[in-house]
Amino acid sequence: MTLSGRKGTIVIVALVASVCVNLLLAGMMFGQRWHGGPSRGGMFGGPMRDMPEAARPLVKEVFDANRAEFDAKRDAVDQARQRIVAALQADTIDQAQLDAALGEMQLRMTELYQHGQKVMVEVARKLPPELRKDWARKWAEKRSWKKPD
Repeated sequence: MTLSGRKGTIVIVALVASVCVNLLLAGMMFGQRWHGGPSRGGMFGGPMRDMPEAARPLVKEVFDANRAEFDAKRDAVDQARQRIVAALQADTIDQAQLDAALGEMQLRMTELYQHGQKVMVEVARKLPPELRKDWARKWAEKRSWKKPD
C-alpha cells in the first residue's frame, strides 16, 4: 500500500504530531520522576512554589521537621492505591473489596491532605506578615477561577 497525495500528507502530519505528543508526555513523566517522583509536590507544591524566596528557608525547615510523617502518609496512600489495583486486576470484580479499597484510599488521601494543611498553617504562622501576604496574593492570583475585571 502506498500513500500519496492528500492521504499521504495527512498520515505524515498525524505521525509527526503523534511523535511530538509522545515525546512531550515522556518528557513530563521523566521530569516528574527526576524531581521527586509521583505525587511529590502535588497539592503543596502549588502554594509552596509561590512562596517568596526569603521565606523558603523557613518552609524547608518546617517541611523537614514533618518529613517522616509525610513519608508515612504517602506510603499509606501508595499501599491503598495498590489494593485498588489488585481489586481491578482480579478476573472478576469483588465489589465489596473494591469499595473497601476505594474508601481506604479516600481516607488515606484525606489524612495526607489534613497533615499538609497543618504544615501549611505552621509555615503561615511563622512567616512575617508582609511575606505571608505576598505569598497569599501570588497563590490566589494563580488559582482564581474568576479573572479580575
